Amino acid sequence: MSSYTSREALKQAIGQTSTDTTDNAKIDSLVFRASALVDSYLDMVRPGYVGFAAGSNARSSVGSNTRYYDGTGQDWLFIDDHDSVGSVTVDDTTVAATSYVTWPYNESPIRALVYKQPTSSLRGLTTDIWTRGTRNVAVVGYAGSATVPNDVEGCTIALGVLIHRRYERGEEVPIDATDSEVRGLCYTYLASWSIPFVGGA
Repeated sequence: MSSYTSREALKQAIGQTSTDTTDNAKIDSLVFRASALVDSYLDMVRPGYVGFAAGSNARSSVGSNTRYYDGTGQDWLFIDDHDSVGSVTVDDTTVAATSYVTWPYNESPIRALVYKQPTSSLRGLTTDIWTRGTRNVAVVGYAGSATVPNDVEGCTIALGVLIHRRYERGEEVPIDATDSEVRGLCYTYLASWSIPFVGGA
């Protein structure tokens, strides 16, 4: 199960002392439920979403692995969220790391690989492209994010407080991100994570 905040942080948010262990199991359940709601929301609004912190995540896809994409026939290749990219091959041929840059340039997670352009040849200036194909581009790296970002933890805590409040009032507990209060909190905390599309496979 994903866990994007700590038991202690949620206890503090709902007004429990760290020495009060009576509801520890309940608090842990709130953390897991709130983290699952974050995953559910980001799945809806962020194509290519992988997850955060392999040690805190139920998703086996988070961490160091190889992911495959369709070559686009263009100089841009959108990929799933990556913390880092170690190597890229196209049709089993390694692409020199100096031939492309990761994008966005000054922030994480990485969302695309962009061939540097233009390059020179005997025929003048040319642009390299990601050879069109099906599942022919292999990206080795850390998929997802190695740490839980502050806004994601903040959202998880806010959702945990919401679920706790509903428990205490005997109200319906949200089970997915379609709940209006859940969507409102996620939109407030996670607006920067929403993207319109992904152009990879």
